Amino acid sequence: MEHDTLHNDEPPIPVESTEGGSADGSGSSDAPVPAHTPAPEPPPVPVEADAPDEAHVQRVVVVPDTKAAVRRKRTARLRLIIIIAALVMVGAAVWTFRNFSSAPLEKIASFESAVTSEVQSGFSSFPQQNVIAPRGRLTPAQATLDVKGVIADTNTERSTHGGLPALQENATLDDIATLRLDNMFAHQYFAHVSPTGESALTVASSVGYDHIALGENLAEGWFNGDQGLLDAWMASPGHRANILDTHYTQIGVAAREGMFQGRETWIAVQVFGKPASACPAPPDPALRTAIANAQNALTQMGTSLQTMKAEIDAMSPPSGSVYNQKVSDYNTLVSEYNVLAAQTKTEIERYNGAAAAYNACL
Repeated sequence: MEHDTLHNDEPPIPVESTEGGSADGSGSSDAPVPAHTPAPEPPPVPVEADAPDEAHVQRVVVVPDTKAAVRRKRTARLRLIIIIAALVMVGAAVWTFRNFSSAPLEKIASFESAVTSEVQSGFSSFPQQNVIAPRGRLTPAQATLDVKGVIADTNTERSTHGGLPALQENATLDDIATLRLDNMFAHQYFAHVSPTGESALTVASSVGYDHIALGENLAEGWFNGDQGLLDAWMASPGHRANILDTHYTQIGVAAREGMFQGRETWIAVQVFGKPASACPAPPDPALRTAIANAQNALTQMGTSLQTMKAEIDAMSPPSGSVYNQKVSDYNTLVSEYNVLAAQTKTEIERYNGAAAAYNACL
């Protein structure tokens, strides 16, 4: 029986040996067996992409580089440390400058003011030469003196000799003249000062006549009327000076006949005056005392400043906290000195001005 032979048109599939032997188990083969080669993958089929839908586009979050961020933080921290260190150094430099640099010294103000106008005392004149006229051949009627007449004739003399202004009769000065006249008759003396020390000045004080100028003329005897009395006074230099004195603005007169040292005679009294109200007020004496005290204080402060300045100049180096403390103390005293000097200068100017105005009115 014949069997049909089967034919396979496909080539045989080679078998790879894992042990190095043949497929039939013989373990070897003379013909080489080709290695298995994988089949190539088919190429990708291109697919046309549809247009992207904007509504479905997702945001892409970029994750920062961690190392770069760390480096930036370190750089920023280093810069901050440098800035802080710089500020500390500047502060230290400022503190050092303030505490160890040379501090400036304040200047002492010059003080050259002084009281140049001393207040003058009130003017007074009491002629020592007495005017005494013997009775002679005058009758009582011829020798009669009248207060109004004596004042009128006095002003005539002033007008004739230099055109001086007339003196105004003052009731208080009339009272002073009368008191003086009565005292001389009562105590039998003829002089500007009584045996008990009374004078026109003391009487003026007792009656309250505040004056800056006061004078007195006396005459005893028999005169040929009011003009005769004025002629006798004008012939005496001291009495004439009182009549023509420009200081006086007021006058008071008293004259009467009476018993004097055992005989009948006339005594006439002229009192000249210038009231204090006619002039500016003199400077307050308390102001003069305050100025003197301030000047003494300035002298003491000036001595202390000289000592302190010498100590400062001797310090080496001229810096440091101790040096600056001494300079601060010195400057504080200089400021006090300058303030007091300015105040004292103002007070001296005020005093001098008041004194000059007052003295010019005397």
